[in-house]
Amino acid sequence: MKTLVKLLIGLMAGLVLLVIAAIVIVVVSVNGIARKGIEKGGTYALGVPTTLDSASVGLLSGKFSMKGLEIANPQGFTDPHFFTLGEGAVQIDAQSFGKDVIELPLLSLDTITANLEKKGGQSNYKIILDNVKKLGGSGGDSKPADPSGDEQRLVVRELVIRNVNVKLDLLGLPGGAPGGQLQKLTAISIPIDEIKLQNVGKTGEGVAGSGVTFGQLTGIIVQAVMAAAVQKGGDVIPAELLGDLQGSLSGLTDLSSLGFEALGGAPAQVQKLGEDLGKAAEDAGKKLEEGAKKVEEGLKGLIPGQKP
Repeated sequence: MKTLVKLLIGLMAGLVLLVIAAIVIVVVSVNGIARKGIEKGGTYALGVPTTLDSASVGLLSGKFSMKGLEIANPQGFTDPHFFTLGEGAVQIDAQSFGKDVIELPLLSLDTITANLEKKGGQSNYKIILDNVKKLGGSGGDSKPADPSGDEQRLVVRELVIRNVNVKLDLLGLPGGAPGGQLQKLTAISIPIDEIKLQNVGKTGEGVAGSGVTFGQLTGIIVQAVMAAAVQKGGDVIPAELLGDLQGSLSGLTDLSSLGFEALGGAPAQVQKLGEDLGKAAEDAGKKLEEGAKKVEEGLKGLIPGQKP
């Protein structure tokens, strides 16, 4: 009898371990599928490698989180990354599981950095946004559907992007090199506290109530960050770069139909950054002049016929 009880206990323990192992495998598989889906969608939509450090899917809680999203810069630009995301969190409507369109009551993204550059007549943001236009069927030849298979579609009721910093490298612009007119503004940093969008996938060009794919959602997020930079930094962004940015954004999803808002940020700090850079350059120039005068005075004592 005791042997039978031990055997039953052993079988139960084995079954429990198998169930736990199965759950772990399912969770790991789901997390891996989610991570690969985001990476493939971003890479396809933007035309550059997109990677994600980790994704976590709460099968019972209806929550999803991700960390370390990185969108590479097109070839030929200085910074290795065009766009980085610290972390993101999603609430999922459990009733929409298994449906063609999954509803997300809230998608929140935190700590975003975008690096904008223009070199040799090309800009990294135009290359990226041109790919987004093709995905939506505008601005030239449209991209075919992602060949990886059926794409899950999403509707995001509220999209909130916090702690955004858009950096503009001005060295590639005419006058941006040392001695040029933009020497005092070799770089601009535009902080944006918060960006909000509503009902993404329900309204707007290219989505029309049918939901958006991971790739389309990534494109809309990048577009929203660029639009917020134009809105918040328009007074300090050089006219050539501002016009180029606005032209690159034209023809994309109408963000006003998604309740676009860019909140907070400090335009005055952007101007102050330029002033500080200019002051540093002027101080360096004065020190060089003073050093040259001292050298010249010292040489006078060494040259016959000249007094120090």
